[in-house]
Amino acid sequence: MGLLGTLIGGSLGFMMGGPLGAIIGGAIGSNIGGNGGARVHPGARVNGSGFGGGAYRTSPMEAQQTFMVAMISLAAKVAKADGSVGPAEVRSFDKFLKDQLGMASAERKVAARIFNEARDSSIPAEDFARQIRQLLGHQPARMRDLVSVLMSIAMADGHYHEAEERLIRSIAREMGLTERDYEEAVSMFNPRESLGTSYTVLGVTMGATNDEIKKAYRKLAKEYHPDVVVNKGMGEDFQKFAAEKMRAINSAYDSVKEARGF
Repeated sequence: MGLLGTLIGGSLGFMMGGPLGAIIGGAIGSNIGGNGGARVHPGARVNGSGFGGGAYRTSPMEAQQTFMVAMISLAAKVAKADGSVGPAEVRSFDKFLKDQLGMASAERKVAARIFNEARDSSIPAEDFARQIRQLLGHQPARMRDLVSVLMSIAMADGHYHEAEERLIRSIAREMGLTERDYEEAVSMFNPRESLGTSYTVLGVTMGATNDEIKKAYRKLAKEYHPDVVVNKGMGEDFQKFAAEKMRAINSAYDSVKEARGF
């Protein structure tokens, strides 16, 4: 059973409050699965991060569920950024889940319920972003990855609309990310567009030394190792995404190495 299947199967295993908890409760029901399983409590804390209640420390599985619910909820808001969510955008999101995350049909049905609940909710995307910052603020790389995922979804139709860009920038700011973080996410989509873009992908400036560039590359290569991605809260569904990001990193590194001759 996948990450989302455990939600509807009644084995959530932890209580999530705040905006994300409200979306789960609305999409799946406060008594998940109707079989006496875990309840989504509106006053619960995760990792002692606020929203009332007592502190609760998440497990790796719970962190992965949090990331997945956050991604789907924010994707719904981004899809609606231009005023409405049409059938084409829904199909694009389902295709992203299938092709980029390798998500099975049963899991995508659960994702659709969460997507629809977030799309129709009056909760602003920025509220989700602030909760994510509280839950995942100790993992800035995961929040940058979330921005990259949202951009992948926004560009699924071949266009990055102005309204989508404004909203994703706002989400990034509310998560505590910098303009450079945002630009790194953008550069991942065309890592060899220019030499400057390649440096941005690696998270260094053009004035960095060769040793600094090699160190930055090794850090990124370690960050996107399959085992690391799973353990740090993204889950096995994101293996294909991580592989795509690693390809962009390798491409950027090759470009810089070629230019510098090392």
